Amino acid sequence: MRIRVNFERPEDICYIGHIDLKTAIERGLRRTLLPLKFAEGFNPRVKMEMGFPLSVGMVGEDEYFDFYLREELDIATVAENLESAFAGILVIKNVKVIPDNAPSITSLEAILVHFVYGKIPENISDKEIEICFKKILESPEIIVEREGKRKDIRKFIENLGLLKREGENVEILFSIYFTHVGSVRIDELLNILKNYGLPVEFEYSVRKRTSVLYKGKILSPFDF
Repeated sequence: MRIRVNFERPEDICYIGHIDLKTAIERGLRRTLLPLKFAEGFNPRVKMEMGFPLSVGMVGEDEYFDFYLREELDIATVAENLESAFAGILVIKNVKVIPDNAPSITSLEAILVHFVYGKIPENISDKEIEICFKKILESPEIIVEREGKRKDIRKFIENLGLLKREGENVEILFSIYFTHVGSVRIDELLNILKNYGLPVEFEYSVRKRTSVLYKGKILSPFDF
């Protein structure tokens, strides 16, 4: 029985890395006392699959992981056990049985929607911000340096827009493609904006939505 869990990583634990988050989830699964399936090996681990990694410091409101049970159980019972085991750690939003042959989340390419919060000088108008975003989206290439190598990351930027502005406080939509050949990071976005004349004093970011690309369609990981 394969279970997919939709959860939120709250601000309280947003500063732990991906590996530590996986460890915390595995420990939480053990606390459920559900009949978990374990991977074979000298040191058996809970058979589970993580979703797309979150940057350290980022809140995630639409995150996923899969795990497996040795026997069939009522999904409401599974959900109740998960909510109890992860109370105060993760927010369990939804739980679903998915087919054993469904693709793993990270084997698929994705569109990840982030809200970026920060400050922009008040003397820069909303129109100037929108013009900056438009120039970035219309650019044929955007080159950054990674480990001493030049890389074009334009193809990984899906959308960019101003969601909200109150004085110097801004809320920016930053939607990216997460692919097998690469993606783009929040810190790279901030450098890009600065290079285009838009200095943003970064505060925090939230991943709002995770969608996967499957057979030409944009799906939720729960659509399998």
